[in-house]
Amino acid sequence: MMNEYWDDWQREALAAGVKPALAKLGMEVMKTHKKNRWPKHFLGRMDDGPMMIEMCLEEPDETELLFIENLHPYDEKLIAATKKRLCFD
Repeated sequence: MMNEYWDDWQREALAAGVKPALAKLGMEVMKTHKKNRWPKHFLGRMDDGPMMIEMCLEEPDETELLFIENLHPYDEKLIAATKKRLCFD
């Protein structure tokens, strides 16, 4: 079976030092982007990979919140809980 680019991205992120949970979230953003055919200006295209790894390393908490907001835009409870856990409220 062939690996999808989001699987490759997750391995690259882990190798670069991204925390496993955040790497999994980033992989889900990329996979969901492809599955839902999000517009090109949405985060998660294959070309966004290097920038997404950089974001994960430089601002992990902000990036986690961004990934959660992208994956679950209407889950207000999850977004609020994530903000609270990351001390953004």
